[in-house]
Amino acid sequence: MVNWGIISYCSEFAKNLLIDPSTRGVHDVTHNLAAVASSTSLQKAQDFLSAINAPPNTTAYGSYELLLADPTVEIVYISTPHSHHFQNARAALLAGKHVLLEKAFTVNAAQACALVQLARGKRLFLMEAMWTRFFPLMQYVRQLIKDGAIGVVQRVVADRNLGRDVETLYGMEHRLVNPALAGGALLDLAIYPLTWIFQILYHDGPLGSGTVRPPPHISSSLVKYTPTGVDETATVIVTFPESKTQGIATASLRVTSDPTDPGVRILGDKGQIQILGPAARPLSIAVVAYGEGSPKIVERKDFKIPVGHGLFWEADACARYLAKGNTESDLMPLDETLLIMDVMDRVREENGLRYPADVEAH
Repeated sequence: MVNWGIISYCSEFAKNLLIDPSTRGVHDVTHNLAAVASSTSLQKAQDFLSAINAPPNTTAYGSYELLLADPTVEIVYISTPHSHHFQNARAALLAGKHVLLEKAFTVNAAQACALVQLARGKRLFLMEAMWTRFFPLMQYVRQLIKDGAIGVVQRVVADRNLGRDVETLYGMEHRLVNPALAGGALLDLAIYPLTWIFQILYHDGPLGSGTVRPPPHISSSLVKYTPTGVDETATVIVTFPESKTQGIATASLRVTSDPTDPGVRILGDKGQIQILGPAARPLSIAVVAYGEGSPKIVERKDFKIPVGHGLFWEADACARYLAKGNTESDLMPLDETLLIMDVMDRVREENGLRYPADVEAH
């Protein structure tokens, strides 16, 4: 059993921790929500516990510092705004806590590098909370590719949109468009298409994980949200020179996606795998085979989430890593997080997007 502390208000993650793991066929780990904390008041933390129907033994704290001083807390989940990831995670690591840190991991690669060095130096577990990588669907797709279902993979096209009326729904203080909170489509949305690209073309690519290879080539374009200057639409082309493969990641706060369209398409020389549903939370796949005549669907498979939102799979993985004494994930490695952060740095530099100095500081 793993004792969790939460220093943010992600109700979905908290509620997913409280779901009996046996409902998803998991019997080797359990989760205990030991504590939650508000940065401003004890009452807010208590209200959060009431809202998620937390067990009576969960402790509420009126400051993050008090939670980090709680000896019962083993691992801390952090989903504060991007602008606060670095300082919150650094404080947790300095307090001797393992950390599951929401995407985007940090604001820039320098911050990410500092956290990774700190965690490795203290031999503490640290991982980017890229929940999508731990979905059973993702594992199934990886195996299909390994088994040669679509031949040699050549390209990944992935998209993640919110389809929101930015002017109506978001004031300039909202985290999605506020530069002081490192807002914008790149860090909040494009990270999902990028994780599909790096999972398939880099992590599971022809050279294999852990192989030293040249950094990918990057080409990008951002459309700015004029009132605040952050990006509302992002397009990133990632080319891996050693494998001659390419990924195209698109994301937008404003654009609406057709829910019947694949959020991700993995294209091989013998077919393609279509990932249906949002790139962040996919729910089904279709395998299309090429051959004589028209391409045809040879497999459809649904991956229904039994109960909850699906965030528990990454929590289960964290529990297993801690039980084994691992300080890093083999599925979401820190070196890969650093590389993706560097890619997003290069996209922002290419398009003149910088956040305030205190947000970028490391």
